[in-house]
Amino acid sequence: MSTAVSIPLSLSDRLKLGPELHRFSADYATFIDVLQQVEYPVEFEDGSIIIMSIASDHHEQLVANLLGVLFVCLKGNTEYRRYGSNRHVFMEHQVKAYAPDVSVVHGIPSIHEYAPGKTAHTNPWMVAEVISPSSRNRDFGEKLQGYKSIASLQFIIYLEQDRPFVTLFERMPGTDRWKSTDFNDTNQDLQVGAFEIQMSDLYQGLL
Repeated sequence: MSTAVSIPLSLSDRLKLGPELHRFSADYATFIDVLQQVEYPVEFEDGSIIIMSIASDHHEQLVANLLGVLFVCLKGNTEYRRYGSNRHVFMEHQVKAYAPDVSVVHGIPSIHEYAPGKTAHTNPWMVAEVISPSSRNRDFGEKLQGYKSIASLQFIIYLEQDRPFVTLFERMPGTDRWKSTDFNDTNQDLQVGAFEIQMSDLYQGLL
């Protein structure tokens, strides 16, 4: 790894950085080196390594609720597989590596190998992110555009952690165009493909 890039490698070093996102200029080879050493989530985008912020309690409860809802929706359906943030999504055409809070693959996962034993998916069907104050601009900016460029991706879900508010992005059939719908009431339901997700289930225990 290049000694010119000062990237904290231990978990204790990461904790000293605080709750904000941190970006370090680095090439893809350096990212692979770092990925094999760190104990925390990192992403790669536009010649930078991004160290993910430390999640809040509400953030992790929302992630747990969504994974639980998806378990119920997908139970017995072997065509779909759900994953947490430790499973990367890699965009080969843009050389970007993201760690969505939740992702779902429809069909057989397509694998990108960073290094032996370090792999990522390239064909997510759905991704979801819980919005944090430190990540908001990036989530709705470059990261959203990166996700939209993935040919297999059909749904993107963004969840606010301080209030019941969800934005659902859905690819329009057979196109590269997307539509978005906001949900701000716990009596509302999200339709994600053939699956119905209730806002009240997503925010259970957080209201």
